[in-house]
Amino acid sequence: MSDPESNRNLDNNEDPIPAGIVEELPKLSFGPHFEMHPVVFPAGALIVLGLVLLAMLMPGEDLRSNFETVRDWVGTRFGWLYVASMTGFLLLAVRLAFSRYGSIKLGNDDDVPEFSRLTWFTMLFSAGMGIGLVFWSVAEPIYHFQSTPPGFATGLDPSRLSMAVTIFHWGLHPWALYAVVGLALGYFGFRKGMPLGFRSVLYPIFGRRVWGPLGDAVDTLAIVATLTGVATSLGLGAKQVNAGFAFLFDTPVNVTVQVILIACITGIATVSVVLGLGKGIRRLSELNMALAGILMLMVIFASGVVVFLGSSIENTGAYLQQLPFNSFRTGALSEEGSAWLNSWTVFYWAWWISWSPFVGMFIARVSRGRTIREFIIGTLLVPTAVGILWLTAFGSTTLRQHSDHASQPAAITQTGDTTAASMAESGEGLPSYTVAVTDDSGELIESEPGVYETTQEHLTAVEYLSAPIVNEQGTERIPQLPTVLYALLAGIFDSRLMVILSAGIATTCIILFFVTSSDSASMVIDIIASGGNPDPPVGTRLFWAISEGLVAAILLMVGGLEALQAASITVALPFTIILILSCIGLMRSLRMERPKKR
Repeated sequence: MSDPESNRNLDNNEDPIPAGIVEELPKLSFGPHFEMHPVVFPAGALIVLGLVLLAMLMPGEDLRSNFETVRDWVGTRFGWLYVASMTGFLLLAVRLAFSRYGSIKLGNDDDVPEFSRLTWFTMLFSAGMGIGLVFWSVAEPIYHFQSTPPGFATGLDPSRLSMAVTIFHWGLHPWALYAVVGLALGYFGFRKGMPLGFRSVLYPIFGRRVWGPLGDAVDTLAIVATLTGVATSLGLGAKQVNAGFAFLFDTPVNVTVQVILIACITGIATVSVVLGLGKGIRRLSELNMALAGILMLMVIFASGVVVFLGSSIENTGAYLQQLPFNSFRTGALSEEGSAWLNSWTVFYWAWWISWSPFVGMFIARVSRGRTIREFIIGTLLVPTAVGILWLTAFGSTTLRQHSDHASQPAAITQTGDTTAASMAESGEGLPSYTVAVTDDSGELIESEPGVYETTQEHLTAVEYLSAPIVNEQGTERIPQLPTVLYALLAGIFDSRLMVILSAGIATTCIILFFVTSSDSASMVIDIIASGGNPDPPVGTRLFWAISEGLVAAILLMVGGLEALQAASITVALPFTIILILSCIGLMRSLRMERPKKR
């Protein structure tokens, strides 16, 4: 039930939250560099520590199986809620952007933005899903290309459909979620002068109860969701950085190397924490986006500018064509469709929701002084457009390389050019890989104990992702998912120098995305854990930055990363309810606003 005073004000058409209200939340102070909320800080830290201890004490397979069982149950029972909520966030964001509330500022009417638009965009994109796009831009289109998602009309071009589905998962929906969450936090934090935390956005519904145990529980849940999500991504991303170093320097691919990488990345993040938001995250984000832009241009010029432009338009059209169908698809009428949705769309929506405390809070923190219209359009359209261009550059290039190679022999044979046909059939022009030989059941054959029987094959990136790739000695398998990006780069550049250069830039981008994500997440967690202070002290930010690295390293060593990933997705269920209530609270407060006429 809401606060009676709040209801009475609403009935009288008065703003239930007078501008400038500041609730003094209790704090524990151990000096100017270490201040915390006495409940939220220790509760969040203890819960995360408990999850880590659980992962260490319980056998990895049992832990993973239990969490994945819960995850699958949540997906089956509440997948419809994720689908409906994400589409609802998109519709709400569009409505607010073009409503009379669009001129309202996130802050006082005379506030001006702290950062330029370019810097603002680079920061929100780097902290948002930049690293995910690098990781999945090649792999996801391949998966949908190789196995057509069920429920779509037959006869659709597989490449066009795979790109439409991939863009759907990375396009308007996740950015609308981040926009709505960031808008609610920024509005209540900067315009209403309330603590910058999730308890504040629930004030119009629950009144002053949010300053008690209810608000403590909400903020603690936000901390757990943020830290587990970032720690999981740090661990998974360390595998891709390890793959990049293996490609460039023949570095061994193992847990020891990955733990060392996490330690190094965490060390760089702590330096960025000390430098602060303006010098640390800002400069790294600008550098990262510049390098990512160079890498994308290299791929575009290697694959053909004209083809890229045409593919971008076609992919955008395919995405918009499938957008209404995908936005309301729950798989209720098909077991096969339901299983696919739980594996992909529901998985993504839950994952984005579990990340929304982190990304939404960070976007709010760097957006003070912007109007609601500018904030939503900038957060929604610009990253989606860049995401389409990025996915086209890498995803469409991957599929086109495979299709051109697959169709080349037949086309050449018709012309009678047997020399060219034999070159195409042999895979000349494609990189060569060491592939393990398999038996009829798909098991790898060993030529001697611990050594696989191998052969050399020329493969496209599509073929590479499903082939049993091993090292040159044939002693261990190479994980294809983290390395498929490098397989694409090796296949589209003729010059070895360009391959090394592009792989080096890609690896550097991944590292920088990790640093900015870790630094941004530690700042967000500390804002919540310090009671909503938008400029939390350095000491506690260092604590959370180091904690993220330690959690990721420990879970990587005990094999619990997949379990923690499943746990963070499960956390998305209660947080979905909080986000829905946040939207209700935001609209209730906005209705009492009297926007300045322009």
